[in-house]
Order: sequence, then C-alpha cells, then structure tokens
Amino acid sequence: MDRITFEPAIGAPHWPWSDLGVYVVGSTRPPGTPGRVVVDPDPARLLERLGRDNRGGDVHLVGGPSTVETFRALGALDEMRFLVLPMLGGGRRLTPEVSAGTGLSLVESVSWPNDVVELVYAVT
Repeated sequence: MDRITFEPAIGAPHWPWSDLGVYVVGSTRPPGTPGRVVVDPDPARLLERLGRDNRGGDVHLVGGPSTVETFRALGALDEMRFLVLPMLGGGRRLTPEVSAGTGLSLVESVSWPNDVVELVYAVT
C-alpha cells in the first residue's frame, strides 16, 4: 500500500491487518509503525520481497490510483476490484492515473447495501 493509505491506520484503535503482512511504499518509516511492517521506497524491490515472503498466496493491494498504476505497470495485478459509491459531485477519478492501454475484462458485479456496487475485472 502507499503511505497515504497506511498512515491513518497507525493511530487507529484497532490494527486492521491483525496477522497479515503489511508492505508499504514509502521513503521513511512513519513514527508508530509496527515492527513487522516492511517499508521500502522502491515498488519493484518491495514487490520482490513480498513475493519471497508470501510464497504464492493472494495479495491485496490497497492504495490510490498512482499506487495501483505503479503495480499494474510492474505486471503485478491479475484482478482489479472497484467499489462504486453513489456520490454526486465528489470522489476521485481512477482513469487519469491508470494507463489507457490497461486491458480489463468484467468478471463479476455485486450489489451491496446503500446502492454500492462492486465491479471485479480481470487484468488482461
């Protein structure tokens, strides 16, 4: 994940990733970061370390559009999930940061409460 996504979790009353490995793209280790969290400024090196540590299991990337595009460009994504929330006049665009050449194939759509829709795409 990126540091912007990670930093709010440091001060949260409940650590959201209990027994999961956490890998953060960042140039410095934020104060209060748990000891087992891996922080590295180089996304390719972080991805390599994650692959060694994870031994082929599923990995969930959490972050903003730039982080998603960085790891997509490294060939690390096989699926993208988007939650679409009905917000009028707000929200963040994903498309400017994600390459126009990214091949996506809709795999599934799920309706959630409050008119939220989850879209699942295979990265092709």
